[in-house]
Amino acid sequence: MNLGMHTTLIDANSKLDPEVIAIADSISPLMANEFGKVWDLFNNRPTPFITDEFEVLVRNYTTPEVSVQASGDGADWDTDDDTTALPVDSSYIDRITIGDVLKVESEIVVVKAVDRSGNTIDVYERGAGESTAVAHGHESAITAKVVGNAHEEGKVDAEAMAEGTTKFTNYTQLVEEVIDLSKADTDQARKVGLTADILRTEAVDRVMRDLARTAIEGVGRAPASGQPSMTRGLLRWLGLSAGIKTAVGGAFTETALKTIIQDVRLAGGTVNYIAMSPANKVIFNGFSSADSITVDNSARYTGRVLDGYLADGFGIIPVVVDLDMPNDQVAVGDSRKLVKGWKANDTLRFVKETNTGSRENKETLQGKFGLAVENVGQSHGLLTGLTTL
Repeated sequence: MNLGMHTTLIDANSKLDPEVIAIADSISPLMANEFGKVWDLFNNRPTPFITDEFEVLVRNYTTPEVSVQASGDGADWDTDDDTTALPVDSSYIDRITIGDVLKVESEIVVVKAVDRSGNTIDVYERGAGESTAVAHGHESAITAKVVGNAHEEGKVDAEAMAEGTTKFTNYTQLVEEVIDLSKADTDQARKVGLTADILRTEAVDRVMRDLARTAIEGVGRAPASGQPSMTRGLLRWLGLSAGIKTAVGGAFTETALKTIIQDVRLAGGTVNYIAMSPANKVIFNGFSSADSITVDNSARYTGRVLDGYLADGFGIIPVVVDLDMPNDQVAVGDSRKLVKGWKANDTLRFVKETNTGSRENKETLQGKFGLAVENVGQSHGLLTGLTTL
């Protein structure tokens, strides 16, 4: 059958052969097993976004470590008896309050007073309790750990402290696909049967492709006159300055993976997914620690496929393979902290276009969505700079 004048599809084969249109419904990128897997990691937001700009607030929990500075001149921490004006790195002074029990190398001290302008502390005694006073004769910084809190009976002289909040801003993004169902195409529907429905299905597939790739590679851009706003995807979220990341600058190795998972663990986060490209999955399948496998000798095939990684503290972490993940990056994290949603009254839908001519029949598949990653810097990690494939 001759399709006649058909201008909706620009593919020459579709114009010439109506059977191409008839079978288009069965040709979909969604058929690939590795398509849109990162998008699927994002959970549906329970309520829609209200504004085009939204904030993700992360409550910070201070690391129980501080940096103290020995002067190297026989004073302050360099002695075993000085209890006043002991220097603390200015970046850490806000993590300490009266009553904090500090372990400085093997010595225990209890904070008696804090000078936040001078960046020093006083302690009740050196070598508190069963510990021994030590002269910390180092010129480099010493990491001290907050191991408890102790106060004198009858006194309430501690300062009120609250954990800080970090604010991340992201934006919604409008996705659109125009479908031309003009009179010529309506006439062809009598011959082909489902032209309009197939065109709508193809539009949905294209939107799904766009959403899937934005979930990985999307960048944040604020709404502005004459500019489209954009929403930040997973890799940009994890690449923020506050994120946990390692620039490998070489091959994707089991050591690199183990290290980034451990970094998330030590930050107090949980890992329940590892996202990577098909090429990196091939490398992952060869990680040597997975040597203990069961083989049926009657099976006539070879090769090894690993479905997950057994990590200390997390158990088996599933591997998520996505066609659109770049080869130079691998992400790990907690999928429960990934959220996607549509803007209120602007969910994905078909809208009939009214600003058209009398012989035009057009629809737009459109919607405005946003992506949020919670607990950046605690629940997720990113390997970058993977170069050898």
